[in-house]
Amino acid sequence: MTPGTVDPDAIVWTHVRTEDWGGGDEHTYRAENVEHAGCGGDVHQVHLHDPLGALLGAHTHCAECGEDLTA
Repeated sequence: MTPGTVDPDAIVWTHVRTEDWGGGDEHTYRAENVEHAGCGGDVHQVHLHDPLGALLGAHTHCAECGEDLTA
């Protein structure tokens, strides 16, 4: 996946897990219709929340090779 090759509004995200990262919840989502162009791995987006549920930040990475795909 390279920036500009996939319409972000067309990505279908599926929730795959929730973990407690020690300061709130970490929600991981997998892109159903996008693969990492570099290795074909699943594209994951991770959302970090505080203890009250507010979104602190998000990043996108390849689950196969770990490359940061955050645009």
